[in-house]
Amino acid sequence: MPTLSRRPERHVVIDRRQGHYLCFPDVCRADDGRLLVAYNEFDKHVGARRRLLLKESDDDGRSWSEARMLRADNSHCPRFSRLSGGQLTLSDDAGPQLFWSTNQGRAWCSQPLTGVSHGLLDRILELDSENLLLTGHMARGGVPLPQTRQPLIEQMLYRSTDRGRSWSPRTVLARDPNLMLCEASMVRLPEGTILALMRENSFVYEPMYACVSSDGGDTWSEPQPTPLIGHRPTLGLTSGGRLLVTYRNLGPDGGTAAWLGEPEELLADFAVHGLTPSPDNPTLTEEGLLLRNESGPEAPARYALRPMTDPSRAVAELEARVLCRAAEDKGCGLRFGVWWKIFPDRIVAERPGAEPVPLRRGRFHNLRLVYAAGTVSLFVNGRRRQELPVDAHSVDTRPMVFGTRHASEENGGEHVWRSLRLRITEPRYDRSYSWDWNAERGLPDAQAKARVLELANDRKAVPPDYGYSGWCELPDGRFFCVFHHGGSESPDYRPGYSSHVRGCWFEASDFE
Repeated sequence: MPTLSRRPERHVVIDRRQGHYLCFPDVCRADDGRLLVAYNEFDKHVGARRRLLLKESDDDGRSWSEARMLRADNSHCPRFSRLSGGQLTLSDDAGPQLFWSTNQGRAWCSQPLTGVSHGLLDRILELDSENLLLTGHMARGGVPLPQTRQPLIEQMLYRSTDRGRSWSPRTVLARDPNLMLCEASMVRLPEGTILALMRENSFVYEPMYACVSSDGGDTWSEPQPTPLIGHRPTLGLTSGGRLLVTYRNLGPDGGTAAWLGEPEELLADFAVHGLTPSPDNPTLTEEGLLLRNESGPEAPARYALRPMTDPSRAVAELEARVLCRAAEDKGCGLRFGVWWKIFPDRIVAERPGAEPVPLRRGRFHNLRLVYAAGTVSLFVNGRRRQELPVDAHSVDTRPMVFGTRHASEENGGEHVWRSLRLRITEPRYDRSYSWDWNAERGLPDAQAKARVLELANDRKAVPPDYGYSGWCELPDGRFFCVFHHGGSESPDYRPGYSSHVRGCWFEASDFE
C-alpha cells in the first residue's frame, strides 16, 4: 500500500514527553483557521492519572502552542464537533462531560452529558438547530461470550432535541453476539442518509462494519462488512464529496491508516490484508507467489482472509495449491479451524497428538479444508486424509490465514502458492462469501494495497498504543490527521507505557 511512514516532512510531533502516555487525540479547524488538538495525558494506557489537554496551531499544524489543561481530574477520548452558529463542542468520555466554546476554542464552559450512559463517544451530528445525534457503546452483562471472549457490546444512538442540554437513548444502532461492533463514527450524506462505520473487536480479522439509516437515525440497516480492518474510525465528508476515514489498522500490519472513496465502495465486501515488511518478500514468479523468508520479525509474509462470523452455523471450504520447499516449525501454514503447519514432506495440525499427513517432496499439492458443524476435514490431492473436531462456539475457530505461521519465531522457509479459493456460507446473516485468487492476478492483498494509505506504521507496538485518530481538511485541500503513536522502533518503547501525539499531512493524490 502507499505509505507516508518514511516521509518525515509529512509528519510533526505535537506532544512527546518521557514518563507520560499521550494519547487519543482529535483535531478540528476553527472558523479563524487555527487548528485545535485535544488529547489525553495518562501515565499508561489504562491510565490511573488522566488529564485533558488542548494545543493550538496557527500555521496548519507545523508548530504548536504550549498545552492548556482543560481538565485535571479525569478524561478519556475527547471528540470535537463544529456546530452551526460558530459553536464548537468537545465531548469527554469520562463523566461524560461536554465542553462548549463560542469564541473558536479560546475559552470553554462545560456541562454533564445528561442522559448519556454509553462511552467512546463519536463526534456530534447536527440535524438542525436543536436536534443533535450522538453515539456510544457499552458492554451488556459481565459474562464473556465464547465466540468473542467478550461480553455482548451494544452501540446506542442518542438524540438531543434541546441542542445538547439533555440527551435520551433513541435506538440501538448495532448489537450482535458474534460481532463486537463498537466505536461507531457517523456521517450524514448529502441526500440525508446517515452512515455509521464501526470497529469490530473480535480480533479475528473481521472487517469494520457499516449501518445505514434513511430516517434520521430512528432505524438502521443490518451491519454490512466493509473492505477495512480497523479500530476507532473517524468518518467524514471531504469538500469534494467523498468519504474519508482514518483509523487504527488492525490488519496483519498495524499502524494508522486512511481510506478515501465513495459510499458504495465503503459498503463493498471484505478485502484481504497482508503483512509483508520486506520489499523483496513475497515475489510473483512463473510458478506462483513465492514466499522466501528468513527467521525474524522483518521477514514474514502472511495474509488475512475473511473469517467465519458464526461457526456454530457456518459452512466453509478453503482450497490451496501450494509447494513447500523448506520450512522451520512455523514457516508455512494455513489457519482454518486450527493452524495447519506445512512442511516439504508433511502437513500437521497444530494440536496435541495430531498425526502428520505425509506429502511427497518437490511437488505442488492440492489442499482442501472443509468446515461444518464443528468438524474440519483435510483432503490432500482429492483424498480425505484427516478429520478433526473443533469448537463450533469458539473465537479460535473463526480466523482464516495463510503464509508464515508466526510473525517472528521459527518462521524461516520457502513456499510457493499458486492459487486459493475460499467459500463461506453464513445462514445466520443470509450471506455467501466467495474469493478466488491465483498468482496471475497479482498479490492477494492488491485491493487493500490500492485503496488504503498508511500514515504511520507501528507493527512492533501493541495495538492499544497507536491509531486512535481525528482529521480535518485544510484550506488548500490537504488533510491533517492527528493520532497517538507508540513508536515501537524506538529503543525506549514499552508496551502499554509509551505513546505520543503526532500529526500527518496527506492529500488525495497520496492514495494513487
